[in-house]
Amino acid sequence: MKSFFKNNWLTMLIVLQPILDVVAFFFQNEVATVAGYIRLGIMIALPLYVLIARRGGKRFWIALAIMAFYSALHVINGFRSGYISLYFDLSYLVKVLQMPVLALCFVCLIDDEQTKRQAFRGLWIAAGLLAGFMLAAFLTGTGNSTYGEGIGFSGWVINDNRNAHSIILVTLSVFAICLAILNGRRFWAVLIPFIVTAGFLTNGTKGCYYSLFVIFGGYLLFLLLDAIVHKTKLKKRLILALAALMLVSVVVYPYTPRARVSEAQAGAVHDGEIEAALLEMNIDISKMTPEQRYKDPQVREVFSYYYLRYMIGVLPDLFDRFGMDRVLQWFDMSTDVARLIDTRQIKLCYAGLLWEDCDLQTRLVGFEISELGFDGTHDLENDWPALYYYYGYFGLTLYGLFVLAFVLRMLRKLFSDFRGSLTEENFSLALSLALLLGLAQFSGAVLRRPNVSIYLALVLGLIWYQARKEAAGDEA
Repeated sequence: MKSFFKNNWLTMLIVLQPILDVVAFFFQNEVATVAGYIRLGIMIALPLYVLIARRGGKRFWIALAIMAFYSALHVINGFRSGYISLYFDLSYLVKVLQMPVLALCFVCLIDDEQTKRQAFRGLWIAAGLLAGFMLAAFLTGTGNSTYGEGIGFSGWVINDNRNAHSIILVTLSVFAICLAILNGRRFWAVLIPFIVTAGFLTNGTKGCYYSLFVIFGGYLLFLLLDAIVHKTKLKKRLILALAALMLVSVVVYPYTPRARVSEAQAGAVHDGEIEAALLEMNIDISKMTPEQRYKDPQVREVFSYYYLRYMIGVLPDLFDRFGMDRVLQWFDMSTDVARLIDTRQIKLCYAGLLWEDCDLQTRLVGFEISELGFDGTHDLENDWPALYYYYGYFGLTLYGLFVLAFVLRMLRKLFSDFRGSLTEENFSLALSLALLLGLAQFSGAVLRRPNVSIYLALVLGLIWYQARKEAAGDEA
């Protein structure tokens, strides 16, 4: 048993992730989920194991010390400002810290080829499990829709995790296509991309739909480049399958859940309403600057009416807390209705106005998340802006530098040995990292959702190992 666990622990840890998401679906309650407690246990156990059994290393200790130092500053400032809820703020901070902490653990624990193979094997099995769970949920009619009106399909996913599920689907699909390349069998070269396409198109999110083209297009370029650089036989069947499925995805787009969502959103936009209302009053604002619009009482009154109508349903307390004038100035007297009704933009406005009221000390380490309430209604839907507001200049800089260290290491190896670095595994890691970091700007589920951030931590750990393993004489 000891030998089995040693040879499979990382595989089991990764395979456990989609299972925990299903457990969360069937055993959720108003407080937390069993899956959440298990993930918290993993986050505590892995660093303790590295510190005690593996004794970590100087860099591991320094990195943890920096995180602890920043966390202490954030909490001290919370007491200085007057805490609303220390527990809620700390629990949120722990979720954000999970990714860098686990990434450090994976850097220490993925230290040989056998462990690396465990990681990839786990990712491939997890991808298969995810596909199987989605199919079972569809056949039994017990799955959840991606959008509240029954549009799109996510499967056995709780409401709060629907956005996170789409990113997990994207991440695991990258490694599924990698498996199709490494396997080499014609059957899998067609079946795996087909399953991935079906999953993306039925999901309904922008992230899934556009990621399909990024993943398939990226692998097409890789296969062509690989054949040129390594003088290998061109995998024509896989290339044709990827190209054909990209074409099919364009053709069937009008019939997809994504198209239905986009149509509904476009139907809610009534461009020109503000301008038309003012023209009826013989006021043409087309040549007025934002400052001129704001200073004109009649214009400001019309803007106020429409701004209230557009935003009151999203965040009813926005105007009560900050006042109409500040909201008008935040949006710079814009008449872009699509922006004014965008939930993400309205939440950014709320956090941004709250930020304007913070002093320098709070801006350095971020304001307390409890300032936005406890039900998630005001929580930002974009990860990078959320880190900026919640953890300040210092916190965002530390997080960015942490990720940048891995990116620079990857690029250094790529430039020093391009031919040797051009492998299916390395490309899958680089592509998944790019997608995760990019989706973090358009989603709030990459860096602050433990069931997603663990995949980013694993990818970073594997990137660090690949660069160390392949760099002769490099003792990172």
